[in-house]
Amino acid sequence: MNEIHQPLARRVWRSNVDEEMARMAECLKRFPLIAFDTEYPGIIFRTYFDSSSDECYRAMKGNVENTKLIQCGFTLFNAKGEIGGVWEINFSNFGDPSDTRNELSIEFLRRHGLDLQKIRDEGVDMFGYGFFPKLMTVFRSQKHVEFVTFQGAYDFAYFLSILNHGKLPETHGEFATEVVKVFGQVYDTKVMAGFCEGLGEHLGLSKLAQLLQITRVGRAHHAGSDSLMTALVFIKLKHVYEDSRFARGLIYGIGKSNLVAAPAPAPAPVPEPTLPLMCQQNVASYPVFHNGYVQNYEQPQLVSYDPSGAPWAFCNATGTYVQLTHLPASTFAYPSQTPSATVDYLGPVPNYYNNNACYVVE
Repeated sequence: MNEIHQPLARRVWRSNVDEEMARMAECLKRFPLIAFDTEYPGIIFRTYFDSSSDECYRAMKGNVENTKLIQCGFTLFNAKGEIGGVWEINFSNFGDPSDTRNELSIEFLRRHGLDLQKIRDEGVDMFGYGFFPKLMTVFRSQKHVEFVTFQGAYDFAYFLSILNHGKLPETHGEFATEVVKVFGQVYDTKVMAGFCEGLGEHLGLSKLAQLLQITRVGRAHHAGSDSLMTALVFIKLKHVYEDSRFARGLIYGIGKSNLVAAPAPAPAPVPEPTLPLMCQQNVASYPVFHNGYVQNYEQPQLVSYDPSGAPWAFCNATGTYVQLTHLPASTFAYPSQTPSATVDYLGPVPNYYNNNACYVVE
């Protein structure tokens, strides 16, 4: 693999947000893979090793709905491993004395160089500007984009929460459904590392990059630099470790998902379907389920498509696939965005991936 150019992050403030959004939209035309990272004011509701998947999701939901995003970083790249650009967006919404925070986390971010006062004074008002609806419009301009995270449950959760006026779905199954519906194909490099010999899901981003001999550009725990590291780790894992492909569609953070190999459903006269992906967040955590699989319980119905386009669902009780006569509907509907003169996209969050083979229902 050729040496990868590693650019510094373009820092986005209130003064240059229009210019940088336009630059990002242009870059996305040639670099449709999106690695992203978020920085937020810490964890308020905690979970424990023996917490159930429902308890883990409720804690994440409470944390995301009660705190405000500080930074979001995006790195755009392509399948050749070429980096198109890195953006670090600073949001002014956090900083009021009444804002919920974990003081230890805030001090941690300050020690790593985040100027929270400058971000408060000069950052983008994500709601007044309509940043995330506009960003969805940029993503919508491309036929197919893919998203890459590291331990990404919270990253996706903040994105969905902001789009839905500060609320997340009620259950982890509904959350998984919405991740698939809104983002389509996703990867989590922490899960990918679990499929790679000599690595593992216990590794943090910086340690994983060090083992892969990737040099950091910028400072750790800044959203732009972390998104670039996530992209470079993804590129290296995809090129070096063939087994990392099995992590497609799995998200780490409140548990991992199960990859189910579907036998050809008889007697349908079609070729054997490809591997369906379950995006359900399940009770799996390192090191108990370090190989990325989960036990066959608390799993929702998985719907996949055979090459003829017919939907099939895996039945946990019988261990077989059955053909469906209709597709399940999403249980979490987004309301329209609040009208604003500065927002280009005002409709419901679009489903760009109607042909995506991964659906989850309960």
